[in-house]
Amino acid sequence: MLRRTFMRAGALAVTATAVLAACGGGGAPPAGAAGGTGDSNPESPGVGAGAEPLASTSPPASPDHGMQPAFPFGERRALVGGRYPFGIAPTVAGSAPGTSAMDDAIRASYGAWKTANLRPSPAFTASTGSLAGQRIADGLHVRFTNTAYATVSEGMGYGLLITVVMAGHDPEAQALFDGLLRTARGRPAHAWMSSGHPEAAYLMEWRLAADMSSAGDGWNATDGDLDMALALLMADRQWGSAGAVDYRREALASINALKSINFAASGEPRGPQRANSRTSDHMVGHFRSFRAATDDAFWDRAIDRCLALVEAIVATYSPLAGLQPGFIVDCDTATPSPSPGWLIESAWEGDYDANATRNPWRWGTDSVFSGDPRWAQVVDRMVRFLKADCGEDPFQLAGLYRLNGDAIGGRYFAESVAGPLMVGCLVHADHQRLLDTLWAAHAAHFTTDYYDSELQLLPMLVAAGHWWVP
Repeated sequence: MLRRTFMRAGALAVTATAVLAACGGGGAPPAGAAGGTGDSNPESPGVGAGAEPLASTSPPASPDHGMQPAFPFGERRALVGGRYPFGIAPTVAGSAPGTSAMDDAIRASYGAWKTANLRPSPAFTASTGSLAGQRIADGLHVRFTNTAYATVSEGMGYGLLITVVMAGHDPEAQALFDGLLRTARGRPAHAWMSSGHPEAAYLMEWRLAADMSSAGDGWNATDGDLDMALALLMADRQWGSAGAVDYRREALASINALKSINFAASGEPRGPQRANSRTSDHMVGHFRSFRAATDDAFWDRAIDRCLALVEAIVATYSPLAGLQPGFIVDCDTATPSPSPGWLIESAWEGDYDANATRNPWRWGTDSVFSGDPRWAQVVDRMVRFLKADCGEDPFQLAGLYRLNGDAIGGRYFAESVAGPLMVGCLVHADHQRLLDTLWAAHAAHFTTDYYDSELQLLPMLVAAGHWWVP
């Protein structure tokens, strides 16, 4: 089940292309689960490379889309004295966050991303889930690289997070958010539903074909649904839940479904293949928000359990570099280990792969808000290694690393490494110079490629002081 292709010309001298799949962390059925038949009913042709961008086909605004956001872009209401509660901030031309230069860079990057990657979805009729029987003619999606597919749930989660934070700059933000949500809810994880989990109506099938039909066998991917659940909590704070969409209800339904389907009782997100856990699914900041929203102590357990797994793996397999593998296996034993490769996604899943490179962003974002010194230490250790490895030159990063710190392939401006690294720098004042260098590099070299662009734009929003927690 191919999910994305990570390729940069000249980047991987040894292998050229690393192909990743969506089978870990909830993207595949457990042993013995029945598969779904697909719930597709496409009513218009698929969106290919030549499809019109969103700029020419914006969705109609619902009556409640004129609501003023509670956290408008540019106001930085989460900052204290120009900083996050427990972090530093980039400087631009000697100024703290709030400079017009930083916001101008984000506005330009967001505009480029929106034009290139937000697309109207072909109309379809939902056969299952909360929208069953409805014709979805106003849906949106985040464009996937392979035009045989419209989107993956990972990208949909990114799109929801971006649009909810850009409210106050983009007057269409709420309409865009709702259009993305319509697509996600119109294509639920139907295989889980037919396997005795009706709550999966609030999880999205991990991949959709270009005509919006089922292309993920009806299973979900944990990371996309985690981001969607957090984005829904943010939407509730941003716009309230008294309008056309009850964002809070939707968020709570997704959180409960994730806990039921995608997490082990011990607390970690768990996939079926050799009891694996994808480290980039350890979204501890999300878990803190889920705890606050549900008053469920399970999410405290999840934070501690994920920390224990990460610390054990680093101590045993990456004591010098402090890196984590994409996937940890044997999580149901006393000796979890990095994946041996080709068990869940790729040959590199036991290395610091294209999944794990997201970790400094996820954990760094949590650290500057929570002040949890345990996770800040994990992030700081990674940043110190990567900083030394590239000599504080982001154009000398590698796209992948062995856990011992050896680079895999060539060196270049690896956006999906450099973006998360920028957020990781926020956790310690020692990283100020690298933080400033990374900010300048992203502002000047923004791409619109899927995955890389989202892993630039979301970290830019965090680094520039625009992030907030629901």
